[in-house]
Amino acid sequence: AMVGLLGSLVELDKAGLLDCILYLSGVSGSAWCMASLYKEPDWSTKLETVEDKIIERLRISKVSWTDAFDKLKKYYNEKDLFSLTDVWAAIVITEYVKE
Repeated sequence: AMVGLLGSLVELDKAGLLDCILYLSGVSGSAWCMASLYKEPDWSTKLETVEDKIIERLRISKVSWTDAFDKLKKYYNEKDLFSLTDVWAAIVITEYVKE
């Protein structure tokens, strides 16, 4: 879904239709694409830059599990309800999205 949304945006840009989008929403993996988009100011005019950053991040062969577990601990300490789903999500996101 992350790569699918990115591909759709790239094709809309190539067709000159990206500026026609009023709202952009996503769920699941497409939300991770959106998070990457919103890290870049004026992403709609710099879509190639965002695409390159996402591709480069996904090419990384290793992730820092120490950093991932540190973030998970911080999340645990800040959240009222914490479940095995949170742990599973953190592991999946770290492995697939490299963030």
